[in-house]
Amino acid sequence: MAHSVLSPEPIVNHWHLSMLFNKLFKNDQKAANERKHRAAKAKSTATPKNVKKHVEINSKDLRIGMTVTQLDKPWEESRFMFQRVKMESSADILAMQEESTIVWVDYDEQEIQKNEKKTRPDDNGLTADTPKVSLQEELSAATQVHSLATQAVTSLFEDIRLGAELDGKVVQQAVTGCVESILRNQDASLWLTRMKNKNVDTAQHSMNVSALSIIMAKALGLNNREMEDVGACGMLHDVGKTRLPTHILEKNAPLNAAEKEEMKRHTIYGRDILLSTKNVMSGAADVAYSHHERPDGKGFPNNLTDDSIPLYSKIVSIAEAYDNMTTTQVYRPALSPSHALQELYAKRGKQFNEELVILFIDSVGIFPPGSIVEMVNKEVGIVLANTSDKLRPRVIMILDSLGEPSMQRIVDLSRLETDNEGNIYQIKTTHRDGAFGISVNDFQRAGLRIG
Repeated sequence: MAHSVLSPEPIVNHWHLSMLFNKLFKNDQKAANERKHRAAKAKSTATPKNVKKHVEINSKDLRIGMTVTQLDKPWEESRFMFQRVKMESSADILAMQEESTIVWVDYDEQEIQKNEKKTRPDDNGLTADTPKVSLQEELSAATQVHSLATQAVTSLFEDIRLGAELDGKVVQQAVTGCVESILRNQDASLWLTRMKNKNVDTAQHSMNVSALSIIMAKALGLNNREMEDVGACGMLHDVGKTRLPTHILEKNAPLNAAEKEEMKRHTIYGRDILLSTKNVMSGAADVAYSHHERPDGKGFPNNLTDDSIPLYSKIVSIAEAYDNMTTTQVYRPALSPSHALQELYAKRGKQFNEELVILFIDSVGIFPPGSIVEMVNKEVGIVLANTSDKLRPRVIMILDSLGEPSMQRIVDLSRLETDNEGNIYQIKTTHRDGAFGISVNDFQRAGLRIG
């Protein structure tokens, strides 16, 4: 029997993503071009604290931050696409241990220590590994948090349009609630970013970008205060649009050349607004100004390259692009979440920072909550939540194999549950919102059974 791309695997790691997207979306891009190898730092620049070590170790001794350069067997006989793999998470280490007993690694102790500090408790005694509550438990609280935050941002932006000063305390309160909710269960917030009105306004988009940015910050191991800062940057990244003419913001057709140039100025307007605002972190102005810069230097307003773009701007740019791609626009329908992730992946290293794109995909899952998925047996459902196996989420089944409404039931794909024919459920592909007449928003508002 042929091995399916979505057959049971306990771990999804970044070296699998290209192969996964190639098969899931029939992408013909060759795996050999997927990642550029980074050159090692010149030996002459090394200091006693960051001298690279190259040693042979047992894979049981791997630590986050180490880069595996050689296995105890040919790379071609392993699952890995690249012959140099950095250990960026405990999942990476487990995957390597399954493949090889003895490995050769490059690392420096300074980098190891830096990675280990990411798991330290934050100012409130919480870490990114804080025990989660169930999606069902958190969804109600998260809904209230997002609703109040969106209302606050709506009022805030309207006040700015009328000439009032931005109130940084309102932003802080809204973001704090989001961080706390995401630490309890981020899938609830991911669900809510899919609940989009037909005419998504700047405030709702800003709220979604804030939540997605916080999720990325959590994955980076940032503490509560840093997550709140990133969330504030995401919430305020488009504040400059309050200075744009209404006819541009509300135009129901593609912008012409002059209108596009004026739209680009929202980065300048946003910087100016935030620099003149009290009680807002100074970095928010930098993000408002540079969130459209690109690693390849083809962004705006200053054509910055990757090394010159602030970290928070790189985070927000990915979150913003994902939310835009999964939202219906005047000039195109919304992409499915998984297709949007494929687009991000294809543009990594050019339009978006490569490492952060991988992190984002790993954070939200290959099939993010709210995705409409079609099974191999043609049944259709909606993804509820991720599991430890990112290829096998929890799904609520909506349509049977004939495309007819079925009794809604939850299937945990990670438990290898089977259909009526005894076949293990596997996801074949994903579809955009509205496919098969399914509106995720309508199902949620009608009381979709989550637990």
